[in-house]
Amino acid sequence: MHRSFYLLIAVLSSFLLTGCSLSSLDDHIIVPDVEDEFYLSLWESFTPQGRVLEFRLRTIEDAECANSNIAYDIRQLQGTISLSINEIRQNGECQPGQAPATASPRVGVLQGGYYSLEVGLRKTVSSEGQLAVTQEAYNLSLETGGGVVLLDPQLRRIPRESIWGFVSYEGGALKDAAEQLVQDIQSLCEAQALKNGYYGYFTVQNGKVRFPNTVAPEGALAFQCRLVKSEDSLISLLESYRSEYGSGLTVKVFDTMGNEF
Repeated sequence: MHRSFYLLIAVLSSFLLTGCSLSSLDDHIIVPDVEDEFYLSLWESFTPQGRVLEFRLRTIEDAECANSNIAYDIRQLQGTISLSINEIRQNGECQPGQAPATASPRVGVLQGGYYSLEVGLRKTVSSEGQLAVTQEAYNLSLETGGGVVLLDPQLRRIPRESIWGFVSYEGGALKDAAEQLVQDIQSLCEAQALKNGYYGYFTVQNGKVRFPNTVAPEGALAFQCRLVKSEDSLISLLESYRSEYGSGLTVKVFDTMGNEF
């Protein structure tokens, strides 16, 4: 009887051990899905010293404080760009109001060629990609699923000596003056045809310049061209219109040296 009991225990133990072993072979490591949290886009800043590439980050959801920003680390080494998105934080005390948290990691001045890209999220997941730099555009690719959504994978580069901007007006009585100002600005320029696409500061669709609503009001007259006359001529023209029409006429002009007129 005792012998039968011990034999039964041995058989049951062997079955349980075998069952555990087989179960462990079938186990899979479950990696939770990472929700998309951030938008990533490209931007080219202009300075008198040259052009600088930046990443533009913003949260998909609004942050609880209006002064929230994104803490990050960025580095460039031997053809590889690494961007680490760390946390959301506030500049000082929380300012009431909801808005996306933002950041503008500066990549720097890049020579033409191909660069490997790694974007990490809170040191838990990362996505790999590639940045291609040419004289005409930056082209960025990035793996999906890492919590970061790529917006506008191509940033076209604004040609040197370009100016761009818009004229807006209050009331229909100033429409003619606004249209005349645009013509006068263009008379200082050489027309240039830009390809359709995203240029950061504006987009070109069917040959027409379009600004975001956050930059130019609805109905504003947009323009872009290559300035061939002197900068002083442009400044003098703008001052004359501003002096005559005051706040009824708004004009904004930008150039590839980082100036705003």
